[in-house]
Amino acid sequence: MTKIKEFIDSIEVENTAKVVKHVLDGVDIKLESFTVRKLEKFVLDRKPNSPKSIATICYVIGLYAKWLDSQNPGDGSHLLELVQNIDKKMIWKKAKPTARKKFVTYSDFKRVIKEIELYEEFNDLYYSTLFRCVYEGIYCDDMSVIKNLRGSDVHGNTVVLHEDNGHTYKFKITPQLAADIVELSRKQIWERRNRYGICKVDMRGLYPDSVFKVEERKSANPEDDSSLRFCYYAKLRKISDEYLDNHILPFQLYISGIMHRIASKLKRKNITIKEALAENNRNRDDHMIIEAELVRCNYGSEYGNFKEIVKGHLDMFDMSK
Repeated sequence: MTKIKEFIDSIEVENTAKVVKHVLDGVDIKLESFTVRKLEKFVLDRKPNSPKSIATICYVIGLYAKWLDSQNPGDGSHLLELVQNIDKKMIWKKAKPTARKKFVTYSDFKRVIKEIELYEEFNDLYYSTLFRCVYEGIYCDDMSVIKNLRGSDVHGNTVVLHEDNGHTYKFKITPQLAADIVELSRKQIWERRNRYGICKVDMRGLYPDSVFKVEERKSANPEDDSSLRFCYYAKLRKISDEYLDNHILPFQLYISGIMHRIASKLKRKNITIKEALAENNRNRDDHMIIEAELVRCNYGSEYGNFKEIVKGHLDMFDMSK
């Protein structure tokens, strides 16, 4: 058994083990004998797609170095020193041109909606409304605001959103999305092609006017949260795979919409997104614009966490070009 395999097997915390395996599983080289250039190449070979992913890779290597030292003092000291002093900004500069995109630009969002409406033979309203909902900010980790959404929740351009934890809040949406939600809530049939032509399947939701009903199958029980979540993720995955160059998670689509709206509001004040999110920016007005959108969209984490997530991808939302 290699030392790296021993290290992986020694980790008891489930989330940490998952991250460590993602970085080191299958690696059978001696990291402790690396030079700084070899270490930089190793990080680049992991294909990081953000400064945060580079920091995570370095964190895992640092954990391994400390584990080596705990097994035999001094064995990991060289590696620990290298990883603590590695130039993460330089690595991101090298990785960025070929890094997989983590977010969706506004132009891509508009293109995807248009292409769904043009090219989806069946259920185009379902796909476009689901995609638009998440981008406009109707999202939470367990997707319960999607599951619980009803046509009767729409009042003009305001929708009332319901999380499973009991949290209810009002949310402004575009007129187009409001109209699409109401129209989709009236649909009861899912269509797909089979060898005999078009197959029509009944859909069921929690309510007669549920917006995002699911096909009436054993694998899609409208009262089973995990089944519903799987259905929504699968449909968003289909959109991502067929209309975008890269796989975008629902959370990343949600953040993309937030970033576009923040950039639009900042532009009205002649401020760029890069200026507002710069490390040395202490302008309270800029911060308030960003924080207001995060609060509006029920973003549950700290402002600093948000900055870390979008760091390195601000060019995608730059409206000064």
